[in-house]
Amino acid sequence: MMTRLLLPTACLTVTTILTLEGMGIPPLAQTRTVWDGVYSEAQAHRGQELYVEICGFCHRDDLSGGGSAAGAPTLRGPFFTTQWHGRPLVDLFVRVGTTMPQHNPDSLLPQAVIDIISFLLRENKMPPGQTELPPVLDPLREIVFTSRPD
Repeated sequence: MMTRLLLPTACLTVTTILTLEGMGIPPLAQTRTVWDGVYSEAQAHRGQELYVEICGFCHRDDLSGGGSAAGAPTLRGPFFTTQWHGRPLVDLFVRVGTTMPQHNPDSLLPQAVIDIISFLLRENKMPPGQTELPPVLDPLREIVFTSRPD
């Protein structure tokens, strides 16, 4: 009885995927995590230079936070990673891009924002890869901020 119920469902799923591909619509993208080497070392290096120049006063050069009258949060360790856990990287990209720097929000170019985020990933011990994070929304929706895999 169970086989009869599963077989039509499996056929429907395969048919749906083939139909979507035939229409030029790709199947759901495979989700990656920040632990999959999603940024390059060169990108993180650029991000570090930008971070020190733009963010370091408030968040401190060592990412410890507390450097402004508003008490900027730390950007390293459990306080930072827990805040973003389970969320797509696009959320961090949009937050930084639209609210920072505090004295001139929404003034950074997208490439600067993603380079800074690459630096934050590196400083939080997430490994680099061979390709750079793109400064566009859609690909960042497919990368999830997670805890370190076991």
